[in-house]
Amino acid sequence: MKRYLVALLLICFCPLLLLAQELWHEDELMDTIYTNVDLFEEIDPLDFTLTFNIKEYLRKKHSEEYVPVELVVHFNDTIDVHRNMRIKARGEFRKSTCYFSPFWLNINKANIENKYLQDVKKMKVVTHCRNGSEYEEYILLEYLAYKIYNILSPVSFRVRLIDITYVDTGRKNKVTHSWAFLIEPEKMLAERFSALAIKNDKLAMVYMRPGEMLLASLFQYMIGNCDYSVTGRHNIKILGLPGYGSEGYTPVPYDFDYAGLVDASYAIPGEDLGITSVTQRYYLGPCREDAEYQSTMQHLKDHREEILELVQEFPYLSEKGREKAIAYIESYYIDASDPDFIKWTLSSSCR
Repeated sequence: MKRYLVALLLICFCPLLLLAQELWHEDELMDTIYTNVDLFEEIDPLDFTLTFNIKEYLRKKHSEEYVPVELVVHFNDTIDVHRNMRIKARGEFRKSTCYFSPFWLNINKANIENKYLQDVKKMKVVTHCRNGSEYEEYILLEYLAYKIYNILSPVSFRVRLIDITYVDTGRKNKVTHSWAFLIEPEKMLAERFSALAIKNDKLAMVYMRPGEMLLASLFQYMIGNCDYSVTGRHNIKILGLPGYGSEGYTPVPYDFDYAGLVDASYAIPGEDLGITSVTQRYYLGPCREDAEYQSTMQHLKDHREEILELVQEFPYLSEKGREKAIAYIESYYIDASDPDFIKWTLSSSCR
């Protein structure tokens, strides 16, 4: 009789114990996600659902008004995290050019228990400018530009790819999908290096640390980007690294959708450059002695295989897009191998 009762109790309570254990593991996982996970250390894309009134967002994109959204982060088949947040459009040119411009995701007061985001109020999200597969490719190629600079310099913005599902409450919950990516907040970047974010638009290249300025400039040349300037901090952030005083100013490039690597249909080179397409490279960096150029060019050369492997193994680009990106990067290395490259390409247009 006792054995029968024990067996009956096990049959009744074991499923409950297993369920409790499973829920405990899920709670433990959620605590880990909230508290310990650095979003930008992971490689796999995040899976987001954003639910909001897109018509209202588009109507307000030229203002500074936020639009409420519900964000759901899908961690796996059983765990979703729901948070109420706000978004607003950013980028004056993108607001005018794009149907759906990049936006700020305001996470302030969203009850995000993550130690890496405690001082962060909003995050940049880069998403599709317009509908269509070519605009999806632009997002993926710009993401790769950030990843290439991560290879070349640790003092660089990290990014995290996102697969976003948009649910438009203004159109009977119409569902669309797009690639996007998060950009590491400037505050997080500065904290990683115990640095200060410098808010000075009057600085010039001459005030930047020489090696980092040259590296950033040659990287911009490699990806075919001329849409940047230290003065005015146009698509450049400046960090003040510790222990260097004013000599610690370090440029950190961002925003690469005008690069030849991306080759966006809306990208037009500056009129004063004398080039007709963003796929034509033009060096806008500082003048240096040949030995300094050669040292930095060698740094790019040392990472050639790693950069090409990054693009080759990136699974989300179309085959055509991947081949085009690899060919464009390879063309830099071919040009840089010319004995007259420094004389006729770098020294001829340096600042």
